[in-house]
Amino acid sequence: MAGLGALRPGRRSRASKPRLLAVLLVLALGVLFAPPARAVDYGHDVSWPQCPGGLPMPPETTEFLVVGLTRGLAFTENPCLQQQYQWVLDRGIRAQAYAMATFPTTAQYDTYSGAGPYPATTRPDRLRNVGYAEGRAALASLTRIGWRPERIWVDVEPRPAQPWPSTTAAERQDNRYVISGLLAALADAGYPTGFYSYASAWDAITGSWQLPGIPVWSPAGRLDVPSEASDLCVNPSFSGGTVHLTQWTDGTYDYDMTCIGVYQAHVAGIGWQPSVSDGATAGTTGQARPMEALRLAVAGDRLSGNILWRGHVQNIGWQEWTTAASAIGTTGLGLRLEAFQARLTGDLASQYSIRYRAHVQNVGWQPYAVDGATAGTVGQGLRVEAVTIELVPKIQPAFTAQYTAHIQNIGWTPTVADGTVAGTTGQALRVEALRLTVSSTSYTGDIQWRGHVENVGWQPWTSSANPIGTTGQGLRLEAFEIRLTGALADHYSIYYRAHVQDVGWQAFVSDGGTAGTTGLGKRIEAVQILLAPKAG
Repeated sequence: MAGLGALRPGRRSRASKPRLLAVLLVLALGVLFAPPARAVDYGHDVSWPQCPGGLPMPPETTEFLVVGLTRGLAFTENPCLQQQYQWVLDRGIRAQAYAMATFPTTAQYDTYSGAGPYPATTRPDRLRNVGYAEGRAALASLTRIGWRPERIWVDVEPRPAQPWPSTTAAERQDNRYVISGLLAALADAGYPTGFYSYASAWDAITGSWQLPGIPVWSPAGRLDVPSEASDLCVNPSFSGGTVHLTQWTDGTYDYDMTCIGVYQAHVAGIGWQPSVSDGATAGTTGQARPMEALRLAVAGDRLSGNILWRGHVQNIGWQEWTTAASAIGTTGLGLRLEAFQARLTGDLASQYSIRYRAHVQNVGWQPYAVDGATAGTVGQGLRVEAVTIELVPKIQPAFTAQYTAHIQNIGWTPTVADGTVAGTTGQALRVEALRLTVSSTSYTGDIQWRGHVENVGWQPWTSSANPIGTTGQGLRLEAFEIRLTGALADHYSIYYRAHVQDVGWQAFVSDGGTAGTTGLGKRIEAVQILLAPKAG
């Protein structure tokens, strides 16, 4: 910080000004989001094995807990349920629950199959009634301790003490009836549900029943490789449902993680790499390997919502928008991924932004793109080699500049803010017009700005109520100037620069300086604009 203290009026060198502008750019971008936060949560699950004298309760650092309601079989109760729920309350952490599904004994079938919401006239409905009774028994445990967890998982796996019949397809169908009855009981009580199982067990018990609308909690057992649990987040699940949680064990603790923000790259000559999360690098750098596809998980129970994303693929162009349930790009075709766009939906979008960037052939790491902007390149035949992706909590900015560009052959691009690139580079497309709004939560004021347009020259100064440049006339924007007004001008400076035909990125100018060129007939192709507080 001593170097910044040496910047005094009249002593600022030409070399120091770009460094100061870089600092201001970082400061301006920082107010858009809270400090980087890990999207993935790490927790544990417990049940009767963690009763006193058994396995230990999780470490104090756990971020959520999944608590078993039963003692290994339906119609039983975890004897330490009350104490384990109190453990959750004492620490103020998120918690979910799970209940075992089991095939009924003869006595249980006789006791429960004749009463319930289903007519007791057929064996399928009688089995559904038994499953419904299993669910009601688990709910009674919750009622007794006064707990309403955010989700109840239905555990479907072999129970040696009470085996599932699985020799024939008819027996596996009977198992489905029991499970569906249990789900119905939980749903009728208003609980979100999901399945805990693994592929071989699910296949043996249900015949690989596909229920894509029901979330999944997927176990990895003991980890053979560090990414084995997170890989389950982005790979197809045993039932076709979206994986929300994964689990692994070290023999003492059962560990769990949420899948939000986990992603995985398919790279030429390598295939699917280990998954990563929270801004880590997926893909390769320095190996000239094209990335071919991406998977991404945003499933979680903290907030509802999903992702919409699409890829731009060699020889194909832009793919259709899809959700996180589908990968973008291609595999097995030898086609490079050249660009991608991603945006969040639902409550996720209200509280988070998705921020991502691409490492591009001959370019290196590009600046971050946010919430629907393009990472990579289009029309240049350049491969994406690596990416980083992260969900970043939104905060109310103290000041912001939001702007959008009208581009030749494209039209108005998505709105970006505070130093993000608007426009294109490397595509020889002209910026034709700009829109801009600036605001501060502390001060009043606006902007005055004007554009220099092909065959027109300088336009009159105007406010943020009006765009600069032209649309529908095929005229290039060649230069622009911006200055602040009111109290905003007393406390902030506005910085901006242009990417110019045959020139590239110019240096930042501020507070009325000219970005672009005049008299040279050169188009502006992209811009960056940001607001930053005045020093001192």
